[in-house]
Amino acid sequence: MAAYSTGDDVFVFYRMTRRCTPQRKYLAVLDPRQGSYRPRNGISDGWLPAKVVDVEAARVKVEYSWRHFATCRGHFAEQDSGWAEWYPLGDVRAAPPGEAGKLAPRGLEPELILITFRWGGNNEVIAPEQWGDTGSSVSDLFVDSFVERAVMPVLGNNYEVWTVYVEDHTDMLKVANAANLIFGPYHPARRGRHVGAMYHLYPTSFEENCVPSKETGSDGGAALVDQKSFFKMQQAVERAGVPTRFPHPSGFYELLSSKRWTYMMSLTPHLRVPPTVSMPRMQIEQSCSEAAKQAIIALNRVKQQQAKLRNEPPPQEGVTKGVAKLGFSWEALDVKFWEGQDGEKGLTKALHNLTQNIEISDELTGQPQDLEAIIVQEYCKHDLEARLYVVDGKVETTIYTKFCKIKDNLEFGDFHELFDQEEAANAWCGGDLAALQDGERQCQEIAEHWMVWVQAQICAVPPAIRFDFFVGRGEKPGEAVVWTLEICELGFSMLGEKELPNKVFAAMFRSCMGTSPAALAASASDAAPLPSPPKTAASVAKAVTNGAAKGGSSANAVAVVAAADAAENGADGGVPSILHVTVPPGQGVTKDQHQCSGKYTVMPGAIANGAPVWINDRGDRFLYHGNDDNWYVGDEEEQTLNFDCDQGYIRHDSCGRVMPHLVAGEWERGEEWLPDAGVGVSTDGSAPPASARRSPPPGSKGKGKVSGKSKNNNKGGFGKGSP
Repeated sequence: MAAYSTGDDVFVFYRMTRRCTPQRKYLAVLDPRQGSYRPRNGISDGWLPAKVVDVEAARVKVEYSWRHFATCRGHFAEQDSGWAEWYPLGDVRAAPPGEAGKLAPRGLEPELILITFRWGGNNEVIAPEQWGDTGSSVSDLFVDSFVERAVMPVLGNNYEVWTVYVEDHTDMLKVANAANLIFGPYHPARRGRHVGAMYHLYPTSFEENCVPSKETGSDGGAALVDQKSFFKMQQAVERAGVPTRFPHPSGFYELLSSKRWTYMMSLTPHLRVPPTVSMPRMQIEQSCSEAAKQAIIALNRVKQQQAKLRNEPPPQEGVTKGVAKLGFSWEALDVKFWEGQDGEKGLTKALHNLTQNIEISDELTGQPQDLEAIIVQEYCKHDLEARLYVVDGKVETTIYTKFCKIKDNLEFGDFHELFDQEEAANAWCGGDLAALQDGERQCQEIAEHWMVWVQAQICAVPPAIRFDFFVGRGEKPGEAVVWTLEICELGFSMLGEKELPNKVFAAMFRSCMGTSPAALAASASDAAPLPSPPKTAASVAKAVTNGAAKGGSSANAVAVVAAADAAENGADGGVPSILHVTVPPGQGVTKDQHQCSGKYTVMPGAIANGAPVWINDRGDRFLYHGNDDNWYVGDEEEQTLNFDCDQGYIRHDSCGRVMPHLVAGEWERGEEWLPDAGVGVSTDGSAPPASARRSPPPGSKGKGKVSGKSKNNNKGGFGKGSP
């Protein structure tokens, strides 16, 4: 670590959501006008100029040299206020020559720069609990989860995030009409080795600030934006040379979110889409009842043709149950069930509700949406929904769900989810596990067909996508009937599944770096030899980081890191949800140090100095990142300090914020910080081999915790132990 003195010009790694209060999140804006006029935009994560005002062994206190900080509301931080705050040494860099006080300096070009488009309206995003601890895809929590679980473990602070706040269509049209001028090749956000855009907004067909939008969810329709303006903006940014990295390229994202694929692919037999038609809005506006009649005629024609294409007997019955739904609709809203012997009366009402007016909160409310058509689909009998999560082209997990009732307003409600196949079969399939297994086999086969279709749309395999299927028992026990229900874009709800977010985020990161799983392996084999070939993924990461800093191939760097990580750990990268710490008993190992051993689970939402925190099963030990760039295992004492400290029972240099199970070299035990090859952190509970155990020097027994801490004058950390 470099030594700093008061008055030094430095750069510090600023993270808006971790440095600011939720009510006052400050962007570093290029110019005061970019904080005053919409759409407001600036750096939310990145290196900012500062001046050192105080120094301690493991951290420095700085005043920001950059003078322009603004919130999404256009409020500015007071200049010359004397505000100063502490930064750990790992987030401090000496100012490159001639670059002091500048934003986006030469000499600190990030490996990855992300331009994020986020909600800037007055109503804050509130994610439903079912989304899990990573939040909904339009929330700051989701962006932070991606950065902290996937980007930082590989790149450390060698990345940057720019944020563009969007309040309504006027903001998006400004970007759409001038994207080539705003984000052209000479904008500072384009100086990274890899640059991508991420869109954390919900395109909708409803007018802005209308009652139906404001009544959506508990946050007043936060992040719902005009879909036409949204896609104009996204397409313009893509034309300016900034590729979309979340959720999907504009054309494909528009196809999925509009749901037009449902009626377009309804006559492709092997994709198993229920009979679906598009009813033009102009016909509905003429007469809802006549439109309903024509829609049912078309549905029956499609149903008959599906049977013919599948070489099945003609259907014995016509369509008597179905749904009418809107495109660009979220959270299973704007879907109306209808039924009847001829279906016309129920569908007439559904079409009227979706295009004319509907009852919301006991008030008859207009439906100001501008869709050119309403989707009408047969309702297929089923026992449950199987949601298949496909990551990098492979099904990673299946979650079983069911809407257990149709509400009085003919919408679907009483949502339940199950994660175990046998439990789902018992709850919803009458105990016919074989039928559910057959259904899931069919789902996976159909998902493979869909993935080829997806690749035909974008000439690539997306980082992740979700396919939802209706699964129902067939005529015979052990048999199932399956229909494609929905294709959900990247950003789908993961329903609180614990392992899935890390896999999805890791795939998103690989996409941001311009790699794919197949390309990673190929690039790794073709990569230029690294000095002194590393033995572990962590040492690969460290060597590659050094190589990239010296001008090495960043693409090969990422490939080698990912390939080594996958080969060594059997994982997809990112933040592991479970870690195992091993501190074997032995000479010099205290009881408290030995009690650090055990299983540790990541704490949802907990961040220590920009890194995740894990807690052991007893709840009295924490694996955290100290403010001196070391990983520590501490206890409640560190927790009460909010982990803004540098002490614990064991520790290891984080090697540029490499995850604790990937760091190279020996861990150290307090109180004197003795290296001990028997101490280790892993994802599978494996301990370092006994032959690697090093006997500590005589007399190094570690002091009792009654004295609290013992300062290490060389490295700045505190060691802990007790007899």
